[in-house]
Amino acid sequence: MYNNFNSMFDGLFDAFNAVSVKIPPVDVYEKDDGYYLDVELPGYKNEDVNIKVENNALILTTTDEYNKALAESKEEIDYIVRETKTNRSFKRAFSLPKDVDEGDIKATFNNGVLNIKLPKSKKTAPKTIEILTQ
Repeated sequence: MYNNFNSMFDGLFDAFNAVSVKIPPVDVYEKDDGYYLDVELPGYKNEDVNIKVENNALILTTTDEYNKALAESKEEIDYIVRETKTNRSFKRAFSLPKDVDEGDIKATFNNGVLNIKLPKSKKTAPKTIEILTQ
């Protein structure tokens, strides 16, 4: 009976899933030396990912050459089920903390995970100013 109940809803949301945009999960954490973002991007290549700093925000965008090539292809694919390879292009922005050194941001891409390091600005140590006599 439970299976019959579930089967009533099979396919109900297929139309919604076909046009859904999936935003990849991001872990954000802080260490003494900076902030870190780990973005899961399985199936993407380095050239599909763009990182930009603008107006005190880190902007992450992707392109999807796979979908472009598929759209340009004359081959029609009659999918039975298609849960991946939908529109994988997205844009996501992260506000930067004031203490981030924007000029020293580094990113690496390894095994489908984009790691971004946002180093903290080096704070100057307190300095005693000598008063000179004239």
